[in-house]
Amino acid sequence: METTVKKRNRNAIRSVNMLMDAYIKLLMYVPAEKITVTAIVNEAGLNRSTFYAHFGCPNDVYRKLETRLVEELLERINGLSLEGLIQNPKPMLETVTRLIEERRDYVKLMFEKHKAEHWMESLKEAVIDKFMSDKYTAQLYADREMLMVNLRFFVGGYISLCRDYISNKIEKPLSEMTDTLATTIAVGLAAGIRKN
Repeated sequence: METTVKKRNRNAIRSVNMLMDAYIKLLMYVPAEKITVTAIVNEAGLNRSTFYAHFGCPNDVYRKLETRLVEELLERINGLSLEGLIQNPKPMLETVTRLIEERRDYVKLMFEKHKAEHWMESLKEAVIDKFMSDKYTAQLYADREMLMVNLRFFVGGYISLCRDYISNKIEKPLSEMTDTLATTIAVGLAAGIRKN
């Protein structure tokens, strides 16, 4: 019985992955609003009932792709040590930069077809939440509200830079800008540290 459940779960995961891969392939040459369930299942080599077992409409596939990117980012940044992140945000920036550079073509495609605003906003909130969850940071900052304002400013600027990189408005790789960005953010955030 347990083997049957595991096999069903593996098949469901495989079907979802095939449907998402098919959606990405279709995005390369079909506008997002014109992608149909029929086109997705034909591209995936699956049937409509399999699609509807996992998704309600083609836009649900896109949302799942976005969610998966956010989950991957959270998985990566959750492994980072919080201590000292305010003084040295470089490890956080390197982690986010690596993910964006590894997935650039995919993210660019989704960005061009959907504008990927939800993903970028989720990315920003995940990075801010990581900083704000640091108990060490709470001891350093007398004014948590001002810390949040500063984080929104600096992280929002970084995310804007990522958006420009994805959109080819910046030619230089993000990884080459990480040192400068980390220093700029650390200096800016240091202004709010509690003075003893």
